[in-house]
Amino acid sequence: MRFLLTGLIWIVFVGGLWGYTTQRDAALPQGPAQPAAPKVLSGSYVLEITPSFSIEKDPFALALDDDASQPPGLEIRLNGRLLEVDAEQIKRGQVIRITKNLNLSQGFNEFYVKASPPMAETDLDHGLRVRLLDRGGPVVDQTVWGSSGSVVAGTVSFSLAAHKEEVHD
Repeated sequence: MRFLLTGLIWIVFVGGLWGYTTQRDAALPQGPAQPAAPKVLSGSYVLEITPSFSIEKDPFALALDDDASQPPGLEIRLNGRLLEVDAEQIKRGQVIRITKNLNLSQGFNEFYVKASPPMAETDLDHGLRVRLLDRGGPVVDQTVWGSSGSVVAGTVSFSLAAHKEEVHD
């Protein structure tokens, strides 16, 4: 009789635990969660980059093979995607304007900028002014600094909301 009672208690406990876990796991989604596609904002956005130094190619950058050219002295990324910039002869104070391929998403966005100052200016601090304009007005205005001639690199993070449509009578 004791063996029968012990077996019945095991069946109740183990069966109850098995029933609980199968019911709990049935409510979980099947497969990995898929992120929602970010909503791309439309607008007349303009990205302006103004260096406080003449941009040169980084002499310490690694080239992958012997035939490859050195990477450019200026790198700009929007949310991890590389933006194409012609950065061959950029002088101190010259404003670089980027208007195409600015697919800004609603919510969090981030610019990553990296530029190499001249080797002759290793004793100076340098900066890159990053401005994002929408309809002529500034949305973001931040400066990324590098000290003692080091490569100027940093991120500029910001959030954008969708424009409210204006109704005029």
